[in-house]
Amino acid sequence: MERQQVIYLSILWLNNLCITNGAYKFNSLTCEVVPPESINNYVCHIKAIDRKHNMLSIASYALKNVSEIGIHFKMVKREIGGWHPFLYDMKLDLCEFFKNRRKFFIPNFIYSFMKSFTNINHTCPYLAGADLGLWNWTPDEAGILSKFPVEHGQYGLHTTWYINKKLAFKMNGSVLFF
Repeated sequence: MERQQVIYLSILWLNNLCITNGAYKFNSLTCEVVPPESINNYVCHIKAIDRKHNMLSIASYALKNVSEIGIHFKMVKREIGGWHPFLYDMKLDLCEFFKNRRKFFIPNFIYSFMKSFTNINHTCPYLAGADLGLWNWTPDEAGILSKFPVEHGQYGLHTTWYINKKLAFKMNGSVLFF
């Protein structure tokens, strides 16, 4: 074999070695509104599609005008001894994010998978009575795995939402990758 063919076959073999196959399934979801309430959470559930797939719906409406939204989110992985930090632990000003999404790589990457399922798509303010939600979302498995290959296991996303600089909402969920 020529040297170029050996290099090509080696690259092809390494590329196939790195591809992870599997399926994602939401495993748990909890939503908690923290007093004094500035939002009312009226939907927070997981709905089964079939044995291997389900979808997530979260919806709230603003009780007051919202001029600032901050999110603290961290990704965790379930291992022996409980949940352990996994990759990201960051704070995000959502109003600033929607002014210039390209400035925030990781949040923009996450948002790109749920963009067509949510109406949270513009900068502040959000007026009192506005519905804010993520409806019937199920992850694009092939798209996520092609850009974010991970090993099989249980992963969680713990979020804390601040509205007008006050703690307003906590949402924790987990995904089983098998």
